[in-house]
Amino acid sequence: MGVGWGRAAGGSRPNSMAGPGRRRPLPLRVLVPVLALALAVSPLRSPDRDPPVRLFTEEDLARYSGKEEDQPIYLAVKGVVFDVTSGKEFYGRGAPYNALTGKDSTRGVAKMSLDPADLTHDTTGLTTEELKSLDDIFTNVYKAKYPIVGYTSRRILNEDGSPNQNFKPEDQPHFNIRNEF
Repeated sequence: MGVGWGRAAGGSRPNSMAGPGRRRPLPLRVLVPVLALALAVSPLRSPDRDPPVRLFTEEDLARYSGKEEDQPIYLAVKGVVFDVTSGKEFYGRGAPYNALTGKDSTRGVAKMSLDPADLTHDTTGLTTEELKSLDDIFTNVYKAKYPIVGYTSRRILNEDGSPNQNFKPEDQPHFNIRNEF
């Protein structure tokens, strides 16, 4: 005869697992469903793992311009896509900087301009002061306040779809290739 939970079969001697001061373990038929439910409600996550980054085409990025209430708000600076939803009062629909969202607005940020002609990734012809301003705002505003959710495809690929030889993943903020697989 086998040993039961708490007492030897047919006797009064306690099982070593249920001695004085010890709780009886839950039977597996109870424990397994409870663990399955707990994992379904709260999946195991690594607390130090950033969400995976994403590659955005211009069309993809345009979907996150703050026009839809239930969508996050994204903007790109220097090819890095930031989630600026927490700054909805600045970047949401009708807000002062909404024109920057849904696109790579690097030039506009550098020039501190909301002129539609400046809302582009193109930095050709920017002055030394504008480039310094761009770097300061990129580092002290966007990188400091908003999570990075991806990169523009232009930053990683050339116009013809070939790899951009100047793109180095190891130099990218928050880019960790091991988390992508």
